Amino acid sequence: MRCWERARLSVTLFMLSAAALSGCGESTIVSAPTEAVIVVSPHPDDESIFGAATIHRLAADPSRYLRVIYMSSGDRATKLGPCNGIPEKQKIEMIIALRENEARAAWRVIAPTRNVPIDFLRGPDSRLVASTSFADGVHVDTLTEAGQVAHDGAVTIATQLPSSIRSVLFITTAIYDAHPDHRTAYHAARQAAQILHDEHHLAVKIWSWIVHDEQTDIDFPVCCGGDAHWPAAGPRDDYLDLTDVPPRRPRPPLWNHTEDVSAQVALRHDALFQHVSQVAGNPALCMPVYVPDFYTRWVEKTEEPFYEEIL
Repeated sequence: MRCWERARLSVTLFMLSAAALSGCGESTIVSAPTEAVIVVSPHPDDESIFGAATIHRLAADPSRYLRVIYMSSGDRATKLGPCNGIPEKQKIEMIIALRENEARAAWRVIAPTRNVPIDFLRGPDSRLVASTSFADGVHVDTLTEAGQVAHDGAVTIATQLPSSIRSVLFITTAIYDAHPDHRTAYHAARQAAQILHDEHHLAVKIWSWIVHDEQTDIDFPVCCGGDAHWPAAGPRDDYLDLTDVPPRRPRPPLWNHTEDVSAQVALRHDALFQHVSQVAGNPALCMPVYVPDFYTRWVEKTEEPFYEEIL
């Protein structure tokens, strides 16, 4: 074969290879991810409450690395003791399996094009914090031994990222949240963020939000209030609902980052309502709905606000 024939053949093969890689979308080159989104959720359902639509938007970009961590699987969302002839230990195992499956279903709504890696750390529900105090308006928590295990596990997972990553966004619950498990999720996200910033030299942000308010003038049957504050249209739209009730702590600041999700209310509904045991209860496992209108209020939100921290 003459030299010019070999050259023409090489060019033809190159062009055919390029066409095969880019033509008709049948085969594409996916570059290594440079951005990561890490969702640290206290329990199954919190991810949909505080950020379903925002996460959906971010996850739609396949070039972003996405990871999800649950601190607890919510095993105490039930009346304590045996239930309908089911021993307590077996009942708890069934609740964990149920709520984890509900979480997987929610992620199929939130990130339908992704095979989302999900880590369930199975910390004991409502038993991650041993004691708490306040300093400068912020909770200072002492974790239980099990809480520390869940915290450290989350930090380890969240800091093991592809080497190509250059920036990380954590989405989690706020330090101002009344629920101790929610603050534990924040503590884990915050420590992981600090490690990634200080040791890996990455650009890191944290978006966090309050799911449970600390209120003293409302009689709630669970640890804390519900979503008494509304940054957008809803039955309560006054920031003072959060800040001016007699608090057990100094008032939290006003949120400083808001995502408009008015076009994604249906998605928020669909994601949240995958958590059927929380929305409607599960009598077979003695799982009641503690605050009947809690999920209705969250579904109606048209904004997802966050406290933004930039490291």
